[in-house]
Amino acid sequence: MRSFAVLLLTVILFTTGARAGAPRFVIDDEEYVEKVTEASAKLLRASKLKSLDSLRAQVRNGSLPLKLAPESHEKLAPPDLCDRLRQSTLAVGSYYKCPDCGEWHFNSSAGFVVGEGGVICTCCHVVEAADEGVKESYLIAADDAGRVFPVQSVLAADTESDTCLVKIDVPGLKPLPLRQGARAGERVYCLSHPGGYFFMFTQGMVARVNLKRNEGFDEHGRTNGVLTRPILFLNVTAEFAPGSSGAPIADEDGNVVGQVASIADAGETEVGTTNAPPSPSVPVRFCTATEEILRLTQPNTLAAHETATTNATAVRPRLRSPH
Repeated sequence: MRSFAVLLLTVILFTTGARAGAPRFVIDDEEYVEKVTEASAKLLRASKLKSLDSLRAQVRNGSLPLKLAPESHEKLAPPDLCDRLRQSTLAVGSYYKCPDCGEWHFNSSAGFVVGEGGVICTCCHVVEAADEGVKESYLIAADDAGRVFPVQSVLAADTESDTCLVKIDVPGLKPLPLRQGARAGERVYCLSHPGGYFFMFTQGMVARVNLKRNEGFDEHGRTNGVLTRPILFLNVTAEFAPGSSGAPIADEDGNVVGQVASIADAGETEVGTTNAPPSPSVPVRFCTATEEILRLTQPNTLAAHETATTNATAVRPRLRSPH
């Protein structure tokens, strides 16, 4: 009995020591943004950044054969899962000159490593979003240490599902595996940058799996009457907000089952009002399912949906965007 008690105490002390010795990631948002903007300024002076205008012109439907990481079948404790996702999740966004104050800022969304050699998956609208008045802007990606990498090119895109693959020249980044077939009720996690609060980790579940056809808009923002093919989405209860676009939605094993896409408001407008927001307002979070992301890695899967439309008239989601 005594030996059992000693053994139990040893296990408790070992476990406590392991937890106490585990590294803890602490982020200072202001310091992080300062590091990113300073590094971006240095890259700009060295003429190493690619303009967003040039990258927007590359957003065309097409696929890229890609060797994917094998699915993981090892359940991770939430803190370990957070660390694993952080290794492969980047802050992806625009480094731009503000037309109001004349200073340079970083407007972040997200993306995650999906292929070796710096292949990053994010949303098309992260690349295409344009702020009125901004004349000079560049697309960058930054890791959790604030190291900045220029986005070099758009490798593949599916404008209907608002998903694309972009390239940064960084060896050694660890891709996240992709998994199809997520079901309602599965526990899922999100690591993203809502509202500039970087590397926030949230937990929830798949609330619904659904098909949705998005309505298209022309270059003036007017509906053009064109609908996309049915896009597979996951509605999840893991929280995210504007700034989370492109972030991974992962299962307990660290497999990506979806990508943050948009948020809609569910509610009813009060009788007699036309401009009032729905009340009560309930956020419904839409994530593009992995099945749609995989289309980008399979040759010719998007050929049937290629059209003669220009980038300005491509179909876009109508939902309110987290970007």
